[in-house]
Amino acid sequence: MRTRRWLAVAGLVTVGVGGAVTPASAAVTSTTIQDSSSSVSWSGTWENCSGNCATASDKSFKWTQTAGSSVTVAFTGRTIDVYGMQEPWDNIGTVSIDGGAAVDVDFYAPAVSATTVKVYSSPVLSQATHTLKLTMTSRRNPASTGGNAITFDKAVVTSEGTSGRASGLPWSSGVGPQGQTAQRVKEFADFRGAPVDNVALFPPRDNWSTLSDPNWISAGLPSGFDAARDDLVMTVPLWPGSNSVGNTGSQAQWQNLADVIEAKDPNAYVRLGWEMNLPSSYWMIGDGTKRDYNGAIIPDNRAQWKASYLQAVQWIKAAAPGLRIVWNPNYGGDQTCTDCSRTVFQAVKQYVDVYGIDTYDSWNPDTGSNGTAEHLARLTDTRDYAAQNNKKWAVPEWGLGCNTSGCQWAGHAGGDNPQYIHDYLTFFKNNAANLAFESYFDEPGSYIRSALSVTPIGPNAPAKYRADITAYKNS
Repeated sequence: MRTRRWLAVAGLVTVGVGGAVTPASAAVTSTTIQDSSSSVSWSGTWENCSGNCATASDKSFKWTQTAGSSVTVAFTGRTIDVYGMQEPWDNIGTVSIDGGAAVDVDFYAPAVSATTVKVYSSPVLSQATHTLKLTMTSRRNPASTGGNAITFDKAVVTSEGTSGRASGLPWSSGVGPQGQTAQRVKEFADFRGAPVDNVALFPPRDNWSTLSDPNWISAGLPSGFDAARDDLVMTVPLWPGSNSVGNTGSQAQWQNLADVIEAKDPNAYVRLGWEMNLPSSYWMIGDGTKRDYNGAIIPDNRAQWKASYLQAVQWIKAAAPGLRIVWNPNYGGDQTCTDCSRTVFQAVKQYVDVYGIDTYDSWNPDTGSNGTAEHLARLTDTRDYAAQNNKKWAVPEWGLGCNTSGCQWAGHAGGDNPQYIHDYLTFFKNNAANLAFESYFDEPGSYIRSALSVTPIGPNAPAKYRADITAYKNS
């Protein structure tokens, strides 16, 4: 995790992504507390790592095989994440904050994690001094066999003021600039009167050469992009078009891609295998029960898909441990299988940092009380499911949809719909604490016409977006 710091000084300004100038916001800090820190105290029997210490970022972690042994971390902040190893023989631990109710943390995984991984994320706390206590129990996952252990590597603490972001908003608000250029990012920032906090890019994905070309990232990031403050959101298929589920790429290819991304932003978000539940994604998950858009049965590739994902994500994390993995289906019933996106997520979630959805103003649009209730339910379900799995949540793609002949959702989209814009921005504001990021899909193309910044579908939705962004800045 990166360490972020800003100084809130009278008269100081920051230049954000897109080049717009805004007043500096309150200080925001993310700090790492290693196992060797004086803020960490130990009780019971703990051993230093040996042989596999390289899996930790500082080459050090501790482990115990004694039930009742505990580690306590003193910290000041609003959230805390705990990192440790996950292994086939590990036990269940418990975590309590400030002496409160203990929650289970399962250290079991079917394979030894390639690096230490996030095993626990706290809810949002008051900005104050707290303690976290991790205790080993004698309980274990039914699949765990052959030993007893839990580990502690580090804790990452986030302390946030009102914003600290270039936009001045209480959440990370960005854009997917269709056209993939820095100019399109600037147009969106200028349109809304606030810099963007993240940029979601879509690489060419014909083969490994195009997928790993750093030039397309450079072309999409404006000169104001600051990796110490802003976020790159990378949209990456599980394999390029020249490969297949059984041949997703070599370790060298995946690690080279990770190196390319890390060079631009060491803590970038990676939407690995996004929208895997749509037939339009050639890297889709199938279970043999659904048909593609041509009417052909989608083969059952769940076992291969899961194995490919686990291999790719472990290679990515080994090369660039700071990259944050986003599990990102399209919202709604899986169109390629029966509930595959969440079933497979459960099998790979130990490597996932954020659970997100793509959700557009379509099928059904956010109009009338029923439409609004449906869209708020989409967001609420995503937020709550992420929290249940100790993840932050995100909306990597959201946007309007045109509703006339020639549009992909003709008859099933909201068009120039300010209600959709207002409902989403307000939900983001009211649930900012655990929202990792959202990126508006700003696409002027005739198939969707979601763009707000250039050739918009109408005047009402863009006006509402600008008004809400203005109202919610520094709120």
